[in-house]
Amino acid sequence: MISFFQKLAADSRSLLTFILGIALFYFLVLVPLDRKVKGLNKPLETSWAKLGQSINTNKLGGALDINAMNEVTSTMESAFSKFTDAEADLISRVLLPEETQSKMEQSFQLVEYENALVALEGQLLKSAGEKKVVLNPEVIQGLPKHEIGLSEANLLWADLAFAKYILSLAIECHFDSVVSFEWLESTESSDQDQDQPHRLHKSRFRMKAYGGMPEAQKFLAALPLRGDEAASRGLPATHLEKPALYIERILMGPSGKDPAKKVDLQLDIHGFIYHKAQSGVENE
Repeated sequence: MISFFQKLAADSRSLLTFILGIALFYFLVLVPLDRKVKGLNKPLETSWAKLGQSINTNKLGGALDINAMNEVTSTMESAFSKFTDAEADLISRVLLPEETQSKMEQSFQLVEYENALVALEGQLLKSAGEKKVVLNPEVIQGLPKHEIGLSEANLLWADLAFAKYILSLAIECHFDSVVSFEWLESTESSDQDQDQPHRLHKSRFRMKAYGGMPEAQKFLAALPLRGDEAASRGLPATHLEKPALYIERILMGPSGKDPAKKVDLQLDIHGFIYHKAQSGVENE
């Protein structure tokens, strides 16, 4: 009988020790851990509260809720994708033919360029003769020519290509005469990081022409289109690979020679050059 009570007392002590251990574990471990977890949740709860307040006070609050945030995100991603596609389409419209792009990315060879310039002069004069379009001497003199101190001589290939497209289009539109043509040295279109692998430059020209209003309208309509776009619309297109060109300034009025039928046209034309940057360009 004594042993029974002794055993019961021992079991009671063990039980009390166990209960005391659990109590100590609860107060010394679980309670501080719970407080720490709640403390970690406070920034998130604060952020949610601010978001809810922002939605409630925003003008669009009535149209937005938390469940609509995914839809907003999806819309933003779609808009960014459209912007990227538009950028790619813009680049495709200003890219020059592969042969010209390749020459711009190589070391500039002056002899090769001079030969191409002479060949273009002959082509333009021959085509103008066939179409009965007068090219004044100032036109040939205004073609892009190499000059000492030119910073990026390889861009002359793009300038020469643009000059070919502009004057070929003017001849194809049957102006009575191209009075003058002036190359304005190409410039960087905007402040750009010099470390960028590709850059956008602007090639600039000024042209004066004389002819009928229908011919002037055809020229102005075809100029901002790629060659294939112009051809698909029934407009003159001597070069299907011609990139889009842009008119910065235009001045057109009746000509003193025949004000009832003829006009004098003067305009500044830009062509954009998207090319690979070079750390150094050799002029030979």
